[in-house]
Amino acid sequence: MLSVKATFNDRVKEIDIYYIFLDCHLSSTGDEDLKKILKSNLILMLYNLVESSISNAIEEIHIDIHRHSISFNILKSELKKVLIRFLKSDKGPSPDNFILHMSDIAIDTVKKCFNKQKISNGNIDNYSIRDLGKNYGFNSNTTYSLTRNGLCLADIRGRRNDLAHGTFSFTEVGKEYSIEDLEKMKDETFNYLTEIIDNIDTYLKNQDYKQTA
Repeated sequence: MLSVKATFNDRVKEIDIYYIFLDCHLSSTGDEDLKKILKSNLILMLYNLVESSISNAIEEIHIDIHRHSISFNILKSELKKVLIRFLKSDKGPSPDNFILHMSDIAIDTVKKCFNKQKISNGNIDNYSIRDLGKNYGFNSNTTYSLTRNGLCLADIRGRRNDLAHGTFSFTEVGKEYSIEDLEKMKDETFNYLTEIIDNIDTYLKNQDYKQTA
């Protein structure tokens, strides 16, 4: 999980730098539309952090299972279902490609039946992370007083999709948020993702992806 945490920390620093710039310059510029656009950009940066952090962490689960040569046969049943769904999906490997890279099907299936794009599909929020926790078996609970259990992620995802699909303009989205709103959203997102990543780290150290005896 070292690389996952390093990428997370790098993007947190980027967002903090941008937020400090935003906080310092919103009061100094008279261009109201520019202020709104700058605030919308922060929401996009937060979604980028959410999607990269979660997709990287889930990928690390598959890498860790394969690294330890854990057989498909001893994985938890819910995780087996995840792998089968990947295999059956339109983003799964083709039969030719699947066979070509298999030396031990019970072990190599774990790595080959994973498509990172299937995780990072533009719709990651606290609800989808909770579902991932159920399917993979990691703890998705967090400290409510610090994270509100990631409730702000649903707003971030929705606003990101509004901007990505052109439903609303950057000025229309940005006008809905004060700098205080954005600071709260930023801090809750950081706290929530930190705890989720730590939960997945513990899950990997304990090899909680395996069936219990």
